[in-house]
Amino acid sequence: MRFVLSLLSFALFVCLCDRDTHAQTLHAILVGDVSPSAQWGKYTGSVAMDLTHVSTSISENMPESRVHLIRLEIEEDQDSSPANLLDAVSRIEAKSGDAILFYFTGHGSADDQGHYLALAQGKLYRKDLLDALVRKNGKMVALITDCCNTRSDGYLYAAPYIHVERPRSPTPLFKKLFFETEGVVDINSSSPGQSSFFAPIKEGPPDSFGSIFTLAWVKWNSQEKNKPRNWDEMVRSVGLMVHKSFHDYYPKGASIAKGAPIQTEQSIFPFTYPGMPPAEGPRSGIIVRDFPGRGSVIIEVTPNSPATGVFLIREERFASLQPQQVVVAVNGKPTPDTESVVREIKASPQIMRITVRDAKKGSFDALIRMKY
Repeated sequence: MRFVLSLLSFALFVCLCDRDTHAQTLHAILVGDVSPSAQWGKYTGSVAMDLTHVSTSISENMPESRVHLIRLEIEEDQDSSPANLLDAVSRIEAKSGDAILFYFTGHGSADDQGHYLALAQGKLYRKDLLDALVRKNGKMVALITDCCNTRSDGYLYAAPYIHVERPRSPTPLFKKLFFETEGVVDINSSSPGQSSFFAPIKEGPPDSFGSIFTLAWVKWNSQEKNKPRNWDEMVRSVGLMVHKSFHDYYPKGASIAKGAPIQTEQSIFPFTYPGMPPAEGPRSGIIVRDFPGRGSVIIEVTPNSPATGVFLIREERFASLQPQQVVVAVNGKPTPDTESVVREIKASPQIMRITVRDAKKGSFDALIRMKY
C-alpha cells in the first residue's frame, strides 16, 4: 500500500494489581484523505494540517508510553477505501479499560442509509465504522469526523512537524474524557444538511491552517487540558467556537461550489455521547422576570445548565450568566419583557445569541448552545 502510515508509538502495559487504571492505553487512528479524487486543491494543506493538529493535541495530553497512534494520510485513490480504514481498526488490540479514538478529515455525505465517509473506492457508512470500533471492546469509543465537501483542483502538501512536551501522565482532560468515562461518542463537524468548512487560507503561521471544527476542537483541548471536562462540556463549548468562527470567516455565508446554496452557519452534530441531555425540559437554564422599562432580569441560573457555559464573543472566553443581569435581546430581537424572552428562546435554533446588560460590566453579547 502506498498511503503514508506512521506508527508513532505502541505501548501496552501489563499490571497484575490494577489492570484497569495503570494499564490504560489510548488507541488513536487519525485519517486524512488527500487522494487525487478528493480534489482539495489549495485546501490540501488544510487537510494535512488537521492531522497534525489532532496528533499534536494528543501529544499535549497523553504520555507517549500510553498511546498507540496510527496516522493514515491517504495520498492514492486506490488506498482511499473502506477496506483500508477497517483494516486499521482491525489492528487495534484493546485491553480492559482502554480507550479508542477514530478521527477522520475528508469528504462525507449522506443517503437513505445514513451518513458515510466518501472515499475514492466507495462509501464507508458511519454505522459500519462505529460497529467495527465498538467490537474492539474498549471502555470508551469515540468516533469524531470532520467531513467537508469543498471542491477544487489539487496539489500535494506536507504538513510541518510541531514539537510539544509530552506530559508524564494523561492530563486531567483526557483522563476524564477517555479513561474515567465509559460508552460511545459519535460526533460530526456539521449537522444534517450542512457542509463543513475550512478556515480561509491567508498569510500566517501553518498552525492557522485547517478545518473550522478541528481548529476549534484542538484549541479547546489545549485550553482545558488541566480541567476534568466531560463530553457534554466539549460539545457545548466547541459547538459555540465553531459557530463563532464560521460567522467570523464567512459573515455573508458560504457555499461549497459556485451556484450552490449559501450556508449561513455550521453547527457540530453529536449523534450520541455519554451524558447527552434528553430533548426535554428548559432549553437554556435561565429563569427571568420582568424588569419594567429595562428588559427581563435573570433571577436564577440552573446549575450545570447551558447558561453556565456561555461564550463571551468580545472576550472569546467561556463564563456563566449571573443573576441580576438583564436580557435585552435574543438573536438580535429586542426583549423588553419576560414574555418576549420566552418566545424568542422557544423559537431559537440550538445556538442562540443573547445580548445582556450587566450593572458593572456594561452590555455584552454571548452565545449559548442550548440543551436541545
